[in-house]
Amino acid sequence: MKKHFLLIPFLLFALFAFKMSDPTAKILTSPEIIWCGFDFSEVRCIGSEGFTDPEKIKNTYFKALNDLVLNESFKYDIKRFYHKSKQISDLSIVRERNKLPKIDEFIINEPYSFKKGQLEKIIKNYNFEDTNGLGLVYIIESLNKTYKIATVDVVFFDIASKNIVWTKQYKKEPRGFGFRNYWAKAFYETMYSSGRDFKRAIKKL
Repeated sequence: MKKHFLLIPFLLFALFAFKMSDPTAKILTSPEIIWCGFDFSEVRCIGSEGFTDPEKIKNTYFKALNDLVLNESFKYDIKRFYHKSKQISDLSIVRERNKLPKIDEFIINEPYSFKKGQLEKIIKNYNFEDTNGLGLVYIIESLNKTYKIATVDVVFFDIASKNIVWTKQYKKEPRGFGFRNYWAKAFYETMYSSGRDFKRAIKKL
């Protein structure tokens, strides 16, 4: 019986070592996170009556929403939400990608959702210089003013391999005054919910 008890710590250690040797587990449990921002490159704004100035949305508000997380980091606390000890913010990729939407195309009146494999395709186009580690980006799929819903794909990925290691889609209700604050509320709720889900996912590793 004593021999069996002595084996338990060894087996637990072996199980932990096996899990930590898994590349996905290793990158997800990294104490450091690289916040990459909100990617609006393939977003659709649904309900043309609610989006009357597409040029301003693209050239002003996409940046303003990204800046909000940096300027109000006490509220949009990436480290706290995702239980990391260190955060690096590198929005260089999304800054460039958010120039991609065509003014006459990203505001529509019909349903819209990403095709299968679209998230992977977007991430494969991310090219960081001299950066490795666990990246986190919110890929904004749609802002629906008709039904008052923001659809956001929360994507954790290995910057070196460009492989997605954890992702989940969230649909949250926006609230507030002004374009930035209205949609920022939905992004904050996404951050809150995904933080809890991410914590549960890590515990299962």
